[in-house]
Amino acid sequence: MVFSGGTIRTLAQAEAAAAAGTGAAAGAGAAGTAEAVAVVGDRIVAVGSLADCLAAAPRGARQVDLAGATMLPGFVDAHTHPLMLGQCMSWADLTQASSADDLVKLLTEHDQGSTGTGPIRGFGYDHHRFDGDDHPTAAQLDQVSTDRPVEIMHASGHGYVVNSASLAAAGIDNTTATPPGGRIDRDETGNPTGVIFDAACDLLTGPNGVKITNHGPNLHLPETVATLDAMLDLGMRTISAAGITSTCDCQVTSREMTAWLRARDQGRLKLRASMMVLSSHLDHLEALGMSSTLGDEWLQLGGVKLYADGALTGGTAYVPCGCPVNHRAGYLFHDEDEYRALVIRAHRLGLQTGTHAQGPEPIAMVLDAVEAAQAQQPRDDVRHRIEHCGFPTDDDIDRMVRLGVIAVPQSTQVHQYGDGALREYGDIAERMYPLGLFDNAGMDVVVSSDAPVTMPDVFLALWTAVTRRTSSGRVLGPDCALDVETALRGYTINAAKAMHREHDVGSIEAGKLADFVVVDRDPVAVDTDDLPDLTVEQVWLAGEQLGDRSEE
Repeated sequence: MVFSGGTIRTLAQAEAAAAAGTGAAAGAGAAGTAEAVAVVGDRIVAVGSLADCLAAAPRGARQVDLAGATMLPGFVDAHTHPLMLGQCMSWADLTQASSADDLVKLLTEHDQGSTGTGPIRGFGYDHHRFDGDDHPTAAQLDQVSTDRPVEIMHASGHGYVVNSASLAAAGIDNTTATPPGGRIDRDETGNPTGVIFDAACDLLTGPNGVKITNHGPNLHLPETVATLDAMLDLGMRTISAAGITSTCDCQVTSREMTAWLRARDQGRLKLRASMMVLSSHLDHLEALGMSSTLGDEWLQLGGVKLYADGALTGGTAYVPCGCPVNHRAGYLFHDEDEYRALVIRAHRLGLQTGTHAQGPEPIAMVLDAVEAAQAQQPRDDVRHRIEHCGFPTDDDIDRMVRLGVIAVPQSTQVHQYGDGALREYGDIAERMYPLGLFDNAGMDVVVSSDAPVTMPDVFLALWTAVTRRTSSGRVLGPDCALDVETALRGYTINAAKAMHREHDVGSIEAGKLADFVVVDRDPVAVDTDDLPDLTVEQVWLAGEQLGDRSEE
């Protein structure tokens, strides 16, 4: 099969070297483009002129006319939660709610036509949209139902507000202690208001549910196996429809692991996935004798996910900046010694770590732990990561470069939640996810979605990375902006490097897997404000075309 007839942006690894005057991208044009691509089976066999690609393909090979569209490498999203995405898309959509009345209406409408016996759930409320930036309460959710659990997940994915029936079912009352790394809001008499965040969510998963203690937010409300499989399928379809062909599931417990394995064994995989196992499962990895990664081109166990602090968008990140608008300092999931020990244990196994860290102090804590791990056992290419990396200092960024630590932020959150971050944290929010500062320091910039916290909309992410424009129209930290080509690399080859997968995905080069996305226009050539309007026309995975949006 030979592709031609449009713009082909290879984003080949050699192009960066060529830009620095150290080499040239084989088969690529002056602007990092090629005339054609030849594919045999699931691999790219040639990139360059049409004549060369036809010569490299078998006689009579199918020719695919791009009809003026632009081919790019299949996008690589280095931080998603596919099962959680499908789960949240199955619940009531609360993203536009700006009051408790809105929540009640949306939840009630979503429940119409149900059997009327199970829990009523919703996702995506943002307390910054409410008067006074206050979370809703159990009493307000009781307007939806008094006898069935009502449970709504915050847009950050780090916690819930639940109604009185859910509190009672979980046994949460005024005698319930708040666990380390968690949050239970209470009224003036000490009774819970319904706000349950981070480690406290263990209390909501039932006696036989997944428990992760102080290792992160527990997202695992009870579901049947059939429901979980349907949710993962929906999450995969949504991600692949965005042109994303490879991703990293950044919080894997036994629930996600078994769901991924069922999908693989049943031939249901719609994208390539690397899994980061939550640090609460580190004992199991050690007991199994894990001393390296494992898996194949489709499904890999790639590393360990840790949490240093809470959610930036949920107001629980550890940012004790003294800002008058920030009424909470947030919290840490581990003290420094406990956290350092976890990183060292994963490092000894040769496993990459990805730590959720937002505030400057948690980020410094990650870097201290990585430095200690490297001092005990030097390794050349572990590529430890900081997920989100909300408010790093200049010194933090310098240390990240020196230690080879990769930042994995989400630019779209600047657009969707930047205004709330300004109210919550003050002027420090100008540095929220400072991709441009990472680029200036010489880091390989990565752009990701954290779906479902923000949806896997690659072109909206690129636009926000370039413009830094919030939903109110304010430009947040203009010195943190990127140019579009650098942002595009952040969603392709640099993201592949963050997952140790640059050898087989992330660019269009001979020998790599034939994963492509075809879009209606060239993202490098269009006006910046046209970026969010680009359309994915085709997605190719392992040399096979996936269904288009209308079929999905």
